Amino acid sequence: MSTPPRVPRDPPGSALVRLLSWLVPHDCREEWLAEWHGELFATAQQGALRQEATTVTALRSWRRTLGATTDALWMRHHHGEPLVLGTDLRQAARSLRHRPGFVAVVVLTLALGIGGTTAVFSVVNGVLLRPLPIPHVKRLVALEGQPTDGDVEKVNRWTSYPDYVDLRDRTRSFDQLAARRSWQVTLTTRDAEPARLNVSYTTANFASALGLVPVLGRNFRMADAEPGAPAVALLSEQLWRGRFQSDRGIVGQRVLLDGVPTEVVGVLPGALRAIDDGDLVQPIARGPMEDARGAHRLTVVGQLREGVTIGQAEGEVRLVARQLEQQYPENNSKRSARLLPMQEQLVGPAETSILVLFGAIVLLLLIACTNLAALFITRAASREREMAVREALGANRTQLARQWAAESFLLTTAGAVSGVIVAWLGMHALLSAAPASLPRASEIGLDLPVLLFLAVVSCAAGLLFGILPAIQRRRDGAFGALRSSGRSSTEGRRKRGIRSALVVAEVALATVLAIGSALLVKNLYRMQHAPLSIQPDAVYTTQIQLPTTRYAQAGPDGGTRTLEFYRRLRDEVAAIPGIHSVAFAYQHPLSEGWTSSYHVTGGDVVAAGLEPEARIRPVTPGYFGAIGLKLLEGRDVTDRDRIGMPGVMVVNQSFARRHFPGKSAVGQAIDRGSPWWPGQPTHFEIVGVVADEPFLGIGRPADPAMYFPHAQFPFNEMWLVVTSERSAASLYPDIRSRIWRIDPLLPVDPIVSLRGLMGDAVAEPTFNAALLTLFAMTALLLAAIGIYGVLSYTVSQRTAEIGLRMALGADRDLVRRQVVGQGLVLVGGGAVAGLAGAWALARVLESLLLGVSGRDPLSFAIVAVLLVGVAVVAAWIPAHRASRIEPVVALRSE
Repeated sequence: MSTPPRVPRDPPGSALVRLLSWLVPHDCREEWLAEWHGELFATAQQGALRQEATTVTALRSWRRTLGATTDALWMRHHHGEPLVLGTDLRQAARSLRHRPGFVAVVVLTLALGIGGTTAVFSVVNGVLLRPLPIPHVKRLVALEGQPTDGDVEKVNRWTSYPDYVDLRDRTRSFDQLAARRSWQVTLTTRDAEPARLNVSYTTANFASALGLVPVLGRNFRMADAEPGAPAVALLSEQLWRGRFQSDRGIVGQRVLLDGVPTEVVGVLPGALRAIDDGDLVQPIARGPMEDARGAHRLTVVGQLREGVTIGQAEGEVRLVARQLEQQYPENNSKRSARLLPMQEQLVGPAETSILVLFGAIVLLLLIACTNLAALFITRAASREREMAVREALGANRTQLARQWAAESFLLTTAGAVSGVIVAWLGMHALLSAAPASLPRASEIGLDLPVLLFLAVVSCAAGLLFGILPAIQRRRDGAFGALRSSGRSSTEGRRKRGIRSALVVAEVALATVLAIGSALLVKNLYRMQHAPLSIQPDAVYTTQIQLPTTRYAQAGPDGGTRTLEFYRRLRDEVAAIPGIHSVAFAYQHPLSEGWTSSYHVTGGDVVAAGLEPEARIRPVTPGYFGAIGLKLLEGRDVTDRDRIGMPGVMVVNQSFARRHFPGKSAVGQAIDRGSPWWPGQPTHFEIVGVVADEPFLGIGRPADPAMYFPHAQFPFNEMWLVVTSERSAASLYPDIRSRIWRIDPLLPVDPIVSLRGLMGDAVAEPTFNAALLTLFAMTALLLAAIGIYGVLSYTVSQRTAEIGLRMALGADRDLVRRQVVGQGLVLVGGGAVAGLAGAWALARVLESLLLGVSGRDPLSFAIVAVLLVGVAVVAAWIPAHRASRIEPVVALRSE
């Protein structure tokens, strides 16, 4: 005999059936409830017998509850009293029509609270919750390099091509493992200006590893990635629809990329943009850099095999990484690896700030609801006599509760509808002000999940405000209410306690928000006022990238054509009226650049693979002066420092402090061991020391850096840096014409100011601080309104008592101080709870702070003082009104 399957005592849907049972007439409710409980139990039992997934059984049970809904309504219609919902709603509308001020405050508060929360939730949903539009996304992972000892300066998160090949061949956890790196190419066509496009150089299986099927043409074949194979490319759908106007005949045609005829073999779907910002994709062209195991510059993605967990795959990857570390210590020392879900890897950097903002808006919504709760309770108190009369005339508690619920339903419905408009406006305002680094911004919208969130929040608010008056109703019945409502001087201590508790909670929540805002504002202030080693005013820059097909940076000629281009361009741009200085550098002053290892000549012997790393920036003479970077010692690079001459370099202060503390770095030298290019020096003498450039961002400590003469480091990709009093817009046509005078096939990017780049660098902290400050100010305003409301109500209820005390000789100042003191007591209780909460939540914010502790005493102290000020201001008006009470008038009214 088999054992019957176990099913839960309350199968899915039971709670909804119990709720629906209130629609069923009382005399048949128990029978109806038992029948439907049996239905749900049988559904769950059948699912267990079929060994269905729990989710499937739950969905089946929830579908059965739809039948329970119609059945309950049918029972109500045929066996019960007629539905009185319409009557209740009409009565509620008539009641609210006489209180336009109350309605306006409630609807506006709900609209702002619900709409604001929904707007921020739309960002959370679009960025963090919505799955990537890629097949099998749950099996997609990103593989990142990870230092075994935390040395992120030595080990970056990218992977070299030889390491990728070994990982691909030695692991069994993946269906496919692919790699890519980003670069830029120039697209030239007959009928348009040259355009710089983002290109992703990928392994041939990249698109198939992501499960992407071309909308036109085919994917890459393995033969396309073989050395010497004809150049091919896959276009992104965005590029195909924009630049090529959805031309379906583009497949098979050839386009010029960096001057190379390249066949378009297909168009990838728009979903590619979810994880790759490339305008087009090309197979990785194998060359010296790809064959170098130390050139870690590839992003590796993989699709896990069915049934393999990310933990199992990571264990295998770490094992292979350990083998590679032992096998190639000169390139892979301290290099391990980790796996991240693809979605987490893409949105991880923005996750904390988005969740902090969402938490802040939820706190603000709670504060608004707390204020409204106090408002509803106060209104319920003012209608006690009306309710007591109704109850005395025969109305039961259910009918009275229905009346409150109908009013709450109308108010929250109006608030929710208005909230949709606020959410739409707020979402667009957020997107327009959000930093450009916000991932997946194009996927943010008011879709079904967001609207469901709004509906749930609205229902919760409506339920809260509907039941509060019923809970707050006097327990001593109609006659007790009529008795007490005949007096104006007494009110139960219990009711005052509820209102006070709500205000204390409100102040506590506002304190948490205010401290969070204070910390972010202080962080932003420190960043904006950090000592700046460069002079950003009147400095402009733009990127120039010479295609390697026409400007070889490596080879026997030592990049002669590249150097000649930049020499001519410097002379051309210097001749433009209004330009004071011209220089070139690899990337702009706020860019990280790249790093490389070295040996200090005469220094300690370091094992292979453990050499120090420093940032590298090839520059032309005059770069330091153009950006205002102070030359502290020695000299700048000069035109004499070129290939064939002794290698020289300038270092920054951090480099000098690391290797030559207490002595001059000028005259010291480093050895590279092998040159990057044939003919390049391997021994570089330090000829100068400059101040630290903000490579890693404003306010962040600088890494050690080495500046090489561009003539000894002939990079194709450089940034033009000019100083001028003219605007970027007026400079652009002049500079573009000078570039095209030398090479008309080059694309010219917009000219940007260094001041503008600095603004971009602090865009995210500015956005976070501004939004949280707005929330905090609103929260403090609501808290002040709450304090004012409680004290005003208390004063009105104690009018006779205060009048009697003043008749007996009490001083007006004493009355004023007592009322203000009550406000301070409320704020004190809330502030203590809020400060404790902010102290506990400090770690959440610390990842957004730079050089500011999450428990910064000054920020906590400022908020405490601010709260006292808010309490005094909010309490002053009721206190002043209390002190103006005329004893005779007060006693006569009593």
